Amino acid sequence: MEAIYEIAERPAQRVTGRLWDGTFVEAADGAIHRLIAETQEHRRRTHPKDHAALIGLSWNVRPEGFSYLLGYVGEDHATFAAPEHMDLPAMRFATTMHHPEGGDVFVQYRKMFDWIAAEGYAVDTTHLHYREEYEAGFVSPSASSLRLMVPIR
Repeated sequence: MEAIYEIAERPAQRVTGRLWDGTFVEAADGAIHRLIAETQEHRRRTHPKDHAALIGLSWNVRPEGFSYLLGYVGEDHATFAAPEHMDLPAMRFATTMHHPEGGDVFVQYRKMFDWIAAEGYAVDTTHLHYREEYEAGFVSPSASSLRLMVPIR
């Protein structure tokens, strides 16, 4: 299945959630997937009728690791005990859907970076490096689809 890349806009918004900081090894060992599962389970209990997309924002802050804010758009003190937040300006992204049969997410990102350059865009890491959007019920990239997004200018 060949990926389809497009340009998407997101309005200025506050993403409120839980901040994780760790290594790429910890992430590969499932730390992010556990955080997603815990967050979604808590959200199902506290907001049973809400099926908002869960948003992950990441910053590659050092060679061996990154920071990751996982949350929802808006203020959310019911889902997170001690919420962190980030106010984002309106942003433009290169985006694609990653499906389980699409293979490794990092390979998909490399292909997206190639597409960005070929189309004459530039990656813009002023506010973040990556944005991912997970539908309610997301399990993992090998079992569920998610939207991959790279900020551009």
